[in-house]
Amino acid sequence: MTKSVRTLHAGALIGLLAAASLLTGCAQSEPAASPTPAATSTESPSGTPPTEEQTAWAGDVCSSTATLKTDVQGLVSTAAAGGDDVSARLNTQMQTVKESATVLADTIKAVPAGSEDDPELAAVRDSSDDLSSSISDLESSVASVEGATGTDLVVALGSVASDAGASLTALAATVSAIGTAAADGTSTIGQAFDAAPECASLTR
Repeated sequence: MTKSVRTLHAGALIGLLAAASLLTGCAQSEPAASPTPAATSTESPSGTPPTEEQTAWAGDVCSSTATLKTDVQGLVSTAAAGGDDVSARLNTQMQTVKESATVLADTIKAVPAGSEDDPELAAVRDSSDDLSSSISDLESSVASVEGATGTDLVVALGSVASDAGASLTALAATVSAIGTAAADGTSTIGQAFDAAPECASLTR
């Protein structure tokens, strides 16, 4: 490996580490865009209260969202760590990301009967569709790392970091949709998100 390529590798890994830090910060700060506790607490619910099933569903959505965020951040950290086996480790982590994304998508689709027309559900579902698309792009970027060397590897790892950032941005939109729903006291699904303990870190 030439000195210039080694320099590129070092620069790429530093960039990936910076991306991991920034992406983590962005994802963690996203809930701040959601309604504040004061805004939520001063609005008395006026809609039909959620059932236990609806609240449990909302909790599952929030738990799955948090898990996926952690898994995508883990993929960025794996890329930043580099190493001769980076492709294999990225593929393993990507499989974890895909499984978490599938769980989240399936959970959102499995909304309890009678909740399908809730006005706050559409935004959560739409954000899930956008997230699925970004995860597919991320999977393609991870696949491009296999067999890459030198500058090609640098470019491939950069693509992984970029697409991971896009996935976290899409996931942040889901968090925002959940927070907006939780502030809507006229929405049964919104009240379910507000009541589910698992959603506290996303909606407050």
